[in-house]
Amino acid sequence: MKKNLYIFRHGETDWNIAKRMHGITDIPLNKTGIEQSYALAKCLSNVRLDCIYTSSLSRAVQTAEIVAEKNHTPIITEPGLMEWNLGIFCGKILHLTKRPKWTPIKIIKDDVYIPRTLLLDGDYVPQNGESYNMFKQRICKSIENIVKNTDAKNIGIATHGGAIRAMLREYTNLTQAKQGMPNADYFVLQWDGNKFSILEQPNWLVTKHPVVLMIDFIKKAFHNR
Repeated sequence: MKKNLYIFRHGETDWNIAKRMHGITDIPLNKTGIEQSYALAKCLSNVRLDCIYTSSLSRAVQTAEIVAEKNHTPIITEPGLMEWNLGIFCGKILHLTKRPKWTPIKIIKDDVYIPRTLLLDGDYVPQNGESYNMFKQRICKSIENIVKNTDAKNIGIATHGGAIRAMLREYTNLTQAKQGMPNADYFVLQWDGNKFSILEQPNWLVTKHPVVLMIDFIKKAFHNR
């Protein structure tokens, strides 16, 4: 049986506005984020979601609850859908530098200065955090467990910008456009029992060279949570 995953990003937070790296820090929606979530719920009103799996972080849970409200859709918390654990970088503003990979990272108050080449290393682990490869493995394992262990046909997934980028890089040849996926927007992945394919490509998705994909991912993953 084919299964459709309606994957949506949480609404806006104050940290999105400030360009702070959320990571696993639990920041709630702001007023705009709540309004965006209701707009998302309206967009999905013609889709009868059988259930919604959500990250355990409140900004995703709040978004899921608003989407679920009208049809009383069951919500299931899945911690594996949480955002990338950025460790000591959580709450900071990222600045990518062109310095060599071994150049020491500088943290000055709310600002982090880190070599771009270091972030291109998927095995790099921020202090008290997880590497990108660890993060992607967690996200993909969660998504695959969901589709393989539920009889639901239309499944909502409430998660984060970085998690969505990881799914796109793993399951499609697409990446986010320069502006990234908007808050409280969605796309659909279809599972045919063996693989995923994307349905109705949104206008914020574009095809790029693999090297450009990685650079874009790193830049956006650390800024838009």
